[in-house]
Amino acid sequence: MARADSDKPARRTKGDKPEGDKPRGGLLGYLRHRHDPLTGLLLTVPVFLLYHLGILLIDLRNGVDLVSGLTFQLLEQSLPAYVGVTFAYAAAIALAVYVLRRRGKVRPAELLPVLGESAVLAVVMVFLVGWATNQLFDWQAGPRAMGPVEKLVMSAGAGFHEELVFRVGLFAGGTWLLAKLAKVAEWKAAVVAAVGSSLAFSAIHYVGPFGDPFQLTSFTFRAIAGLYLAAVYRFRGFAVAVYTHAIYDVIVFFL
Repeated sequence: MARADSDKPARRTKGDKPEGDKPRGGLLGYLRHRHDPLTGLLLTVPVFLLYHLGILLIDLRNGVDLVSGLTFQLLEQSLPAYVGVTFAYAAAIALAVYVLRRRGKVRPAELLPVLGESAVLAVVMVFLVGWATNQLFDWQAGPRAMGPVEKLVMSAGAGFHEELVFRVGLFAGGTWLLAKLAKVAEWKAAVVAAVGSSLAFSAIHYVGPFGDPFQLTSFTFRAIAGLYLAAVYRFRGFAVAVYTHAIYDVIVFFL
């Protein structure tokens, strides 16, 4: 007797992915799913644009902004050219991620869940980091006096550039170097990189023309914030860390 068609293993079409590649449903399934780096990069394009176009309206700039410094000379020559280059950065990111999305590797529809999760983590950060610092110094860092537009733009700049430099570059990069090249246990490498990147993250706030006067209390506050954001990046990914950082700054600035 010939086998029924239902007994035959189904062929996987070109666009199909194994079930194991898909995050499970429900809140627990979502929380077990760490957003992949390419999705995270795409989801942060709005923050990138908000900052890089917003700094045209203010006299401030994020201390670890490694991009606009290269294009400010262009701005002095032509405002439309600067705007065009900024959009070109974002378009290049979006195009690269779109091509990879066609291969089923990124999920830009995750933006709304990322925003919701980041808002919750930002509120937790307000209380947790402030509480931890108060236990040591009975003090919490406050924002410098800025206008509403400056606050919004600088929140976006801190969220994008500081997470890119300190969490992706120093934390993730440092973890990889210690684990792969120095043969340190992966979890120990992550702890060392988290501490080192958080200290550097705090220290950068006192460097440059816009830096704050050094105080041990504010340094400690920012170092603890860096550890918190390193944990967010480690377990939830780049996009959640960026939006958590940006939303946290908005909360602190406006409330």
